[in-house]
Amino acid sequence: MTQREHVPEVLPAPPATGTAVQPVPAPGTTAPDAVPGRRATAFLLAALGIVLVPAGLLLLGSSTVPGYFTGWAVGWIVVAAAAWLADSRTPRRWPGWALLAAVPQAIVNVMFAAPIGLVSLVAVIASPALAVLAHRRLVRLAEDLAELDVEIAVPLDALGSGRLLIGRDRIVLDRTGSAGRVRQALPLAELAFAQAGEISGESGGWWPLPGGAGIRLRSGPALRLVAGPQQWVVHVADPQLVAAIVRRRATAAWPLRTGPQDLAAWHRLRGWAAARTTTVRGGSRAQAYPGFRILLGGVLAVFGSMLLTTAIGRGIGDPALWIIAVAVLGAGAFLAVDWLRVRRRLDQAELHQLPPGSPPWGDLRPDHAPLPEWRPFSR
Repeated sequence: MTQREHVPEVLPAPPATGTAVQPVPAPGTTAPDAVPGRRATAFLLAALGIVLVPAGLLLLGSSTVPGYFTGWAVGWIVVAAAAWLADSRTPRRWPGWALLAAVPQAIVNVMFAAPIGLVSLVAVIASPALAVLAHRRLVRLAEDLAELDVEIAVPLDALGSGRLLIGRDRIVLDRTGSAGRVRQALPLAELAFAQAGEISGESGGWWPLPGGAGIRLRSGPALRLVAGPQQWVVHVADPQLVAAIVRRRATAAWPLRTGPQDLAAWHRLRGWAAARTTTVRGGSRAQAYPGFRILLGGVLAVFGSMLLTTAIGRGIGDPALWIIAVAVLGAGAFLAVDWLRVRRRLDQAELHQLPPGSPPWGDLRPDHAPLPEWRPFSR
C-alpha cells in the first residue's frame, strides 16, 4: 500500500482532496443548558424498576412462598442491582437488568402466591418501563450532557434507522441499511475536530464508509467528525449541540488504539469480526447477532439456578436433576462470559475499520469540504 492508496477491502473511498469553503451562518441550538435533577430522577426511577418494585411484590407473596424460592428470587434481584450499578454508564441496557430482576419474582409468585402472582406479572412490564423512563431522563439532550460520564444515544436524522452512541472514550455509528447492521467506531482521544454544518443542494449525496457501506445524505444540518485518518458525515437534528458534547468528551478521553500493528494482523482481526457477525441461513449468508448470547445465557442461568434451588430446597437426591441443573446453569454462565469476550474484541474491530498506515479517509482539513455539498457553520 503506497501513501495514497487504500486496500481494496475498504473501498470505495471519498475523494482525497476537497475544495476550500467559507462558513455559513449557524441557526443556533434549541437545546436547554441543563436538565434539572437529571441524575437523581433517573437513578430513582431505575432503582424503583430494578429493586423496589420486584422486591415489594416478592414481599407481598412471601408468606406462601417457600423460603428457598424467596432466597432464589432475592438473589436475582441482587444480581440485577449489582449489574445495573456496574453498568450505570450504559443506561440503554438498564431495561434488561430490570427484566432480570422482575422475572424470577414473578415466577415464584405465580407458582406459590396466587392471586398475588397475577399482580406480580405487572412487574415484568412495569420494571423495564421504569428503566426506559430512567434512561430517557438521564440522556435527554442538553448542554450539560457533555459533563456526564454516561453513553448518549443520538438518533440519526435521515432515511433509515441508526444512531450515534457517544461514550466516554469512543463514539459508535450504529445503523441498519441495505447491507445489514453496520457498527463502526471512532476513538475520542484522537478527535481532530467535530464540525457542525449543512448539506446544500437537492440531491445531498453519499458518504462512503470503509468496507463498502455508506450513509445517504440529504439537504439539511449535518455533523462532520474527524478522528485519526477516519471521517464521518452524518445527519443529526442538532449538530451544534452534538459537536459541543463530542469536543468536550474528547478532552478527557482515554486512548484506545491497541490493536493490529500491521496489515496481516488487521486482516486477521477483520476476518474474526466478520465470522462473528455473519452466519448462513437457507444456504446464503445473513446477519448474525452476537448479543443473542447474553439473552440466551440469562434465560439458561435463571432456569438452571431455579432447578438447582429446587433440588437443594426439597432435598431431591436424583442425580439426573442435579446434573441437568448444573449443566444448564453452566451453559448460561458460559454464554454470558463468551458474549463479554466477543463484545470486547468486536469493540476493537469497530475501531480499526482502516488498517494501520492508511491514508486519510477523504480531505481532513476543517476549512475544506470533504464533498461538494458540505458547508460548515460559523461559530
